[in-house]
Amino acid sequence: MGEILHFGKMGVKGVAVCATFAAAALLASSCVRRELHVKPDEGHVILDFDWQNIVPGGSVPDKMSVYFYGADGTLKREVVENGRFGVTLASGDYKVLTLNEEAVSSSVGFTNMEDFDRAYAYALPLNKKAEGEEFWIQQPGMLYSANLTDLTVNKEDTVARTFVPASLVRRVILKIRFTGDADRVTNVSAALTGVAPAVRLATLEHIDGVASITEFEPKLSTEETGFYTASVLVFGVSAKDATGAVADNTVRLGVNFDNNGSQTLEEGIEIEEGTGDIEIDVELAVEVAATSQGGFVAKVTKWEVTTDGMEVDNRP
Repeated sequence: MGEILHFGKMGVKGVAVCATFAAAALLASSCVRRELHVKPDEGHVILDFDWQNIVPGGSVPDKMSVYFYGADGTLKREVVENGRFGVTLASGDYKVLTLNEEAVSSSVGFTNMEDFDRAYAYALPLNKKAEGEEFWIQQPGMLYSANLTDLTVNKEDTVARTFVPASLVRRVILKIRFTGDADRVTNVSAALTGVAPAVRLATLEHIDGVASITEFEPKLSTEETGFYTASVLVFGVSAKDATGAVADNTVRLGVNFDNNGSQTLEEGIEIEEGTGDIEIDVELAVEVAATSQGGFVAKVTKWEVTTDGMEVDNRP
């Protein structure tokens, strides 16, 4: 005969244990931990460059440096390809400065870039000319800059702004026409004095204190005897000297002759610089006469400055 199995009733204690295990299992299966997602307090900024102010004959820079100055003292710098670009920033108010600093770094230095209001660019010194109290500088490269003082970034928002960079340098074009024994001139060097060595980026004001000198090499025209032309880039031509007075602008010419002789000429010129002037033309008429002793006499007989189509003739 088969064995009959006996199932007795569970005691109270056994029921309690089973209930406890069941409740624990139910709790474990129903309580799933979920992370609370908090969106960051930041927004998106889209910036464009509009090159309507490119200097005639110039090229648009390949890259631009963009500085974001936060009202809380933060600073973020981006180097971007020319054109539209986007960046994510913490919410808040910003000032923005942009410039093609990498393209001109061989001739221009930058100081106080951590401070929007005090940042400035300066022409690097021309060490081979450093002597006495004169301060010689290199020609700055074609520096472009633009800034914003009121960029506000809101949480989960996108703001778009457009920069219109403008040139921070001026081009002085020098035209020298030799008369008389012009064919005896073999080479001409030139320098311009009283130029501004630096410019404040936020305001485009010239940095006072050191009126400087820069050199350039006139080239002989292939179409006209005795006619030389040159151009020189400067931040400005209305620099102030250490006393605060506006320094004089002069053109210095070094003239070499075919008998190995040479002569230095210096002529003061008056340039009224306007904020929108990109090119300033200076024309010099120089008379050269061979002497009976085989030497030469050269003198400036006339000069004039042409700016924005307006001629200023300052000599009889």
